[in-house]
This record gives sequence, C-alpha cells and structure tokens, in this order.
Amino acid sequence: MKISIKIIIAVFLLNISFNSYSQSKIDKSKEELKKGRENNGTENHTSSSSDDSSSDNIFAEIAAKIFLYVTYYSFIGNYADEYHLHSNLTQYPYYNKLSGNYENPDSIPSPTKIMRLDLENKLLMGMPNLYGNHFKTKLRPFQFFYLQVDYFQLIEYNKIVRSYSNLSLFNFNFCYDRIRFQKFNLGWILGANYVGNDVKKAGISCGLNTDIFLRKTISLYSSMKWSLINDVPVNEFEIQCKYHRKNYFYSLGYEHLKIASPTYDFISIGAGIYF
Repeated sequence: MKISIKIIIAVFLLNISFNSYSQSKIDKSKEELKKGRENNGTENHTSSSSDDSSSDNIFAEIAAKIFLYVTYYSFIGNYADEYHLHSNLTQYPYYNKLSGNYENPDSIPSPTKIMRLDLENKLLMGMPNLYGNHFKTKLRPFQFFYLQVDYFQLIEYNKIVRSYSNLSLFNFNFCYDRIRFQKFNLGWILGANYVGNDVKKAGISCGLNTDIFLRKTISLYSSMKWSLINDVPVNEFEIQCKYHRKNYFYSLGYEHLKIASPTYDFISIGAGIYF
C-alpha cells in the first residue's frame, strides 16, 4: 500500500515537472498577458479636504502654467530660437555623403524632400529553438514628425511536445524628433501595442530613439519602448549598425524583448530601403 502511494506521488510530481518544462517561453508570455497582474484586493482610500480658497486656486493655476510651459518646450521645442528644428528632411541618409535624416536649410542647395517612406525587415535569431521576424515602416509626411508601425512575429519550437508556439506583436506609434541635426537626431515615441493570436489585448506605449551618423556611410540606431498590456510589461530595446548604399542599407544588431516575465534576446540581420 505504501509503495503504491509513493508511485502515485512520484507520477504526480513527474507530471507537474513535465508540464512546467513543456511550456515554452512564448506560451508563458501569452498566459501571463491573458491573466494580467494579480490584484491583491488592496485599495487605497484617500480623503481630501474641500478647502477651495482663492489663494489655492491661484497657486494651482500658476503651477499648471509653469508645468505646461516646461513640458511643451522640453518635448516640442522652441521653433523661434532652435534653428535645428527647421532642418529639412533628406531624400535618404548620405545622399550627399554628408547628411543623415536631416540637413540644415542653408547647408547645401538641394531639392527639399516633402515626404519619405522608410521600409526595413530583420531576421531575429535567438536560441536554437527561438527565432522571429521584425518588419518596420516609417511614414514621414514632412520633417516635423513621422508615423511608425512595427510588426514582430516570434516562433519557438518545443522539443518536448514537438510543437511550435508563435506570438504576434504590433506597435503603432507617433514619433517626434526633438533634436534634428545633420549627424544626430533624438526623439520620443508615443502610441499603442497590440498582441494578437489568442491574447488579443492592447496597451499604451512610449519610448525614445536616436540615430547617430558616422563617417563612410555608417550609422548607429537605438530605440527603447515601454508598454503595459493588461497591467503586464511589454518592453523593447534594439540597437543596430547600418551600412548605407544609395537609397538602401544593410543592418546588423541586437534586440531585447520583455513580454510579461519571459525575456527574449536576438541577433538581428536585415536590410531596408527609402522611397
């Protein structure tokens, strides 16, 4: 009798161990995204006094104006005093062997680029059983801002159960380059993320990105995005080196994703083109 109980317990523990190991990282990410952050049921109840004196209102108004002023000039800039904000959008980086995404209005006489479309695709290589693809498009209607869409498709092969798991992640962002120099641009990103498949949940995202243009048609690009989907973190980081040839380029880089608690690290190889 004792032996049979031990066998049952052993089988039970083995089954739990098998289920835990058979679950892929992608499956775990999707499960946590669907479940969301655990709510401990603790609520903060705050009481506020109803003293609406005129002096408080005046101070609140002044503080709000200062905050809006500082926020506006920090994130948008002063077009009257910051000359770099009027930099023209180039046809493509290094079209004149000098400028990156922008050039000073009076630097070199050239036709002004009104609109530009940047397309890029990268293969993502992680662990032996984990890989993916990252497609990115940037629509630049003019030099002041651009719209960016990212599409990630991650695939993982689970040797234990001999099946594939996949996850689709979409980014829809409004992007603004706060600094627009010929060799350097830095900006912020604001938008939304969406996870497809059987998750079907969205969240708000924000981030930063930058381009540094070096000599001999080489540039460096980096981007960081933070997001919450169903109160679970979905963060992205990428850095890459680009080699430009006319209106196209090749890239080699590194990408790190945190989708819920699992993290994903990839080497990226890709190419892009400017229209």
